[in-house]
This record gives sequence, structure tokens and C-alpha cells, in this order.
Amino acid sequence: MTIAAKRILTLSSHLWNLECIAAFSNCQSNSGRWRTPGRTILPSPMSSSTHSSFQLFPHDDDNNADDVVEREGLASSIRRSPRRRAGAGREVVVPPSSSSSEDDDDARTTLDRWIRHDHHSYHVDLLSPEKAYEIRLALVNWYRANRRRLPWRGDAGPYDGSAAGYGSAAASGGGKRRASSNDKKRRRGEGRAPADIRSFFASSSSSSSSSSSLGIDGKRRKETNAESTRDRTTNAEEEADMEDGSDPHAPTRDVTAYGIWVSEVMLQQTRVEAVIPYWIKWMRSFPTVRDLAEATDEEVNSHWAGLGFYRRARLLHAGARRVANEYGGIVPDSVSELLKVEGVGRYTASAIASIAYGVEVPVVDGNVCRVLCRLTGVANHIKAGVLKDDLGWTLADRIVRAGTPPGGGEEGAGRGSPGEVNQALMELGATYCSPNGSGIDDGDPLREFYVSTRLGVAIGRAVRDAADRGRVESLVASEFASSGDEGGGRCRLCDPGGMFTAYYDIVDRIDADSGISSKARRENAYAIAGHSSIPISPPKKSKREEVIAVAVISLRVSNNDRHWLMAKRPSEGLLAGQWEFPSVCLWNSAEQAKGKGNEKAGKPPTVAVPLIDPDLRSDALNSFLTDIFESSDDYSSVTFEKRVQIKDAVVHVFSHVSHTMWVEHGEVEAAVDDLSLLSKRWKLNGREIGWMTEGDMESFGITSGVRKVLALTQRCITSLA
Repeated sequence: MTIAAKRILTLSSHLWNLECIAAFSNCQSNSGRWRTPGRTILPSPMSSSTHSSFQLFPHDDDNNADDVVEREGLASSIRRSPRRRAGAGREVVVPPSSSSSEDDDDARTTLDRWIRHDHHSYHVDLLSPEKAYEIRLALVNWYRANRRRLPWRGDAGPYDGSAAGYGSAAASGGGKRRASSNDKKRRRGEGRAPADIRSFFASSSSSSSSSSSLGIDGKRRKETNAESTRDRTTNAEEEADMEDGSDPHAPTRDVTAYGIWVSEVMLQQTRVEAVIPYWIKWMRSFPTVRDLAEATDEEVNSHWAGLGFYRRARLLHAGARRVANEYGGIVPDSVSELLKVEGVGRYTASAIASIAYGVEVPVVDGNVCRVLCRLTGVANHIKAGVLKDDLGWTLADRIVRAGTPPGGGEEGAGRGSPGEVNQALMELGATYCSPNGSGIDDGDPLREFYVSTRLGVAIGRAVRDAADRGRVESLVASEFASSGDEGGGRCRLCDPGGMFTAYYDIVDRIDADSGISSKARRENAYAIAGHSSIPISPPKKSKREEVIAVAVISLRVSNNDRHWLMAKRPSEGLLAGQWEFPSVCLWNSAEQAKGKGNEKAGKPPTVAVPLIDPDLRSDALNSFLTDIFESSDDYSSVTFEKRVQIKDAVVHVFSHVSHTMWVEHGEVEAAVDDLSLLSKRWKLNGREIGWMTEGDMESFGITSGVRKVLALTQRCITSLA
């Protein structure tokens, strides 16, 4: 039986019992012995059977505001006494604790409050001013001692790039991948602790780094027009030699709002280590906003080529022109003004304002959402709109604005700048609090603050006791059943089924390691299980699939040099404005009927990519190529010397679409008496067409997908020579 089937069976069993008890209660209410029951129905912990006996909590219909057990008062009600007065004439029976241990009682209280909460204020209140200040202090101290050295932070090389190695080394084994023996030991809390974070970066900055060394002095800095403008003309060798920051003698760069802006745009869906050489090259060629504003589209594209998501470059270029024209070349220092700039959304605006100008605003991305979910027990995925676009900012704001030490006192330098706090949250989410983070590592600055690990321990203790497990699972089932009620109270931050999903993810991980005998290791395994299960996994969506026929047409001229026929993509859409080989889309999965039912089960619909008949591919290309050449008076008569269909397809995967490209190479003869004609451009249906050498391609900047097609074609030409 699959895990999903077991969960459905368990849920059905609990819900059936709840319905039976509710029916019994309604019958009894006719004699006046019981009032209409509310949702708070728990099985008796004294019963030897998980589902056989329940205690009912009477509920007043006339006062919903005065609930049976208030959200904030549940902890004290359970710990004080098995009985509690909750209003005149109403007595609430609370199951007695199955353990006299105060630690067990605290764990049970934490778990019950988490399951019962029905408003997002539960999560917000967990970040009290005192707690938020402690978290902020821990983050800043950790960040200053361990932060990565990066060029846009004003550091000298060599630079620290990837944090991926750390994420896997600190893994708890809780991911979807198959766990190794070392992963299983880590999941059980055994084995060696992960090495210090510094060992996963090429080097680390001094632990005494202050905010001024980060280019943040607490005062609002503005670039001036006095910045020197460097000539953007460089030779081909310099362009090809991308500086990676490994030279310790390379000059440092001041931290500027423009530099932060460029880095944040480049870092969108791109790894830090990949961005470093591109950022250095970009800032060398376009050191100021005005330099970028005056650059041509081709110059911008050539500097961006290889980073992907080319729309970012176009918007950055357009934004620079606006800043140059309307703000005198000075990047605005407020979020409201930054939002008026093309391509600058809430995240980028907040990052620039907080890091460059010290404005107290949070910055929320996926890494930060993960940290916040684990700090406050949010049962949702990090891509949920309510988290990344709405209430997640409220949670982060608590930490960024925390400035008063517990008990009062003056704010000190140790609290850090807003930029440091935001970068610390993002850095932590990429390292210790990565998807495979354990939550219990000694180097994790927030290991004492995670609600996720406490929930794991509480659930682990509950599942070891049959009666307590039945009580908790019935409560989870009851909350799950009511989570979809129209108009019912429900936490906006948590997914409607998030509590159910997170709980059983934790239970599954705990059950998988049920043979641990050592209590300390067992508790570690519980904590790791909770940390690994929060946030929950996002719904899986299949990538759109496209099958494309690509015509790689070459024209041989003197000295055996080849010119390649290229077409410019439309100004909107995927890879807008980029040069590519002429192509025709033959099949698109979006046109197929969407799969039904699979997405609800957490599985994307299966898409079978068809094998298009070679003759159909050639026919489609013939039609397009005929239109291309007939649209130019200079090439209206073209003869193919040879034409070859390449056997292997090129597969290129984007974030949301996958291209399967079938390539056909053709060598053409054309009566070109004047070689200058090869530099002419013509248009077909608004798309620019022209011939390019490989040097031209590098100057204009071509995508990695085009590079793959060109490399495959050249191998084919060589093999047939």
C-alpha cells in the first residue's frame, strides 16, 4: 500500500469515528444532556484502542467569539488542570496529561496549539519583539563571521560562490532523493556534525567585519555623476576572458545602489557562482547607470548571453534609461520610487533600499520563506502567494525592524543594519536552512528558535504512545475536515491541507527510523523530521514540451569562412529579441488535453513527446525557408549544395518549457558578387533576418540553446568532410 493510500485510510477512519460520535451527540441533545458539539472532539487518552472512545467538548452556539478553548489560552488550560471553566454554566473537559514531565507537557502544548490554530496571528505572535530581537542578533553575528565574499559587497577576491555543497553535506536525508547510509545516520542524529560553513566557501571574510566594511555606514549613499566612464570597447580576447574573481589582487568595487541592482537582477533564478564573472564583466563595461543607458541592445545582449532569462537584461536596460533620464543617473533611495523603474519589483526594490541605503524594509525570497516557515511552523510551500507576496513580508518585517533589546536599553551596533539582516536571512536559507538542512547543527545560528524542530520532537513523542497518537491524529483529521468549510476560521498562511501533509510527512520520517534505541539520537531524529517536513513541498507541475525543427543554413565564402542564416525572435515572449537559427514549432504539449487527477495526488501529468516524421519536419522548414529567401531581392534564388538531417535531437530545458530540437543542415550556393551584401538585414513578418559569422554571434550574444545546435552541426559537418 502506498503512503498516500495509508494516509487516506487513516483519515477516513478518524473522520468516520468523528461522524459516529457527532451523530450520537445529536441524538443525546434531544434529552438536553448535550449541547450541539463543536469541532473540538478528542479521543480519550485512557482508552487502549486508538479510535474506540472519545470525549466530547460541549459548545455554545450563541457566542462564537468565546470559543471552548481560546487560541492563545490552550497552553495554560492544558497545563493547569484537567478541568477548566470557560464561561458561566459551561465546563470544558481537557484530557489529562499522559506524562508528568514538564518537558513532555510543553511539547504536547506546542503541538496542540499548532494543530488548533485558526488564524495567521499565531505565526506572527511567535515572533514577539523580544524573540525577534534575539533572532536578529544571532543572525547578524553569524553573518559577520561567515558571510560569503562577493564583488557586489565590496570585497576583494577570491570570491565565495556556491553554497550547494553545504546544503548536501548538512542534509538530513529528508529529500525526495534516495538516502545514502550517511544520510540515514544524519537523519537519526548520528555520525559527524557537518563541517563549519567556512569550509564550504572558498574563503571567509574576517569575523570582525563591520557594517562600514560592507559599504554600509548607516547613511544614505548616492552615486554621483562624477563617476568615471570607462570605454566599453574591448578586444575579442578580453571579451572571451571572463574574470571569475579568483585573482586576490583584482581591484575592489564600492558598494553602490546600481551595483546591488545589477546583482539582484542577475541573481534571479541564477546561482551565485554563475553570476560572479558576469557581474564583474558587466560592471567593467557599464560601471554607471549612464553607461548602461547609453549602451546598444546588442552590447547588452552580448554581456548577458549565457545567463538565460533574457527578459531581465532588457528590463534592466530600460530601467537604466529611465533612471538616467528621470533621476539624473542616481538610483532612487525609496521603495516607492524604485517600483516605478522597469523590471524592479517589490523584492528588488527592497533589496536595493535596505542594502545600499539602510532602509528598514524586509526582503523576501524563497530562501527567506523557508527560514520563516521553520521559525513559525507555517504549513505551506515557499511558492505560495500568501507567503512570498503577502504575509511572509509581515513575518520578515518583525525581524528586520527588531531593535530594542529585551527589557529595554539602547540599540547597539550588534543589531546590524537592515541590509545585513536581510542578507543573513537569505544566506542562512541557502546554507544551514537549505531544503535538506537539519535544524540541529551546532553552526546554525537559529537552531534554538525553530518551531519546526520542536514540532518534530512533539510528534515523535506522541507517536510512541498509542493513545496520544490516536488523540493527535483525530485532532489533525478534525482540523483537516473543517479546513475547507466556507466562512470557517482558517489560518491564511497555512495551506488548507498543509497541516495534514506536514504532520504525516513527519510521522513517515519518524516511522522510518523507529528502531533507534538511544533517546538522545531518537530526539534528534524527531527534530530533523520536523525540520525536513516544513515547509511542505509545492505542487508539482510538468514543464511544457515543444518539438521544434531547426534549419541551420550556412553560406561558404572565400577562405572557407562560413556565414550562418539567423533570425531574430519577436520582441515579446520567450527569448525575446535574441538571434537564433530559423525554426518552426511542430508540436506543443499545451495543445494536448490536460491530465486529470494526477496533480491532486502531487504528481504532474505525464507528457509523451511525439517523434515527428522526418518528412514532415523538412516540409515545415521548406515553407519557412522559402518565405525567408523570397522576402529578399538579393537571395530570391538559392540552391542547396547539400542538405542533411542530423540523427540526434538537441534537448534544451528552460525553467518552464523543454525544447526538443531536430536539426537539419543545409549548405547553399548564392550569387553574392558583393560580400558587403552579407551584412545587410531584411525583414519577414516583422522579424529581422541576416547572415552572421561565429564572431558576429559572439558580439550579439547567442543563447546556450543556439550554441548547442551550432556545436552539433559543426560535428556533423566535420564527420561528413
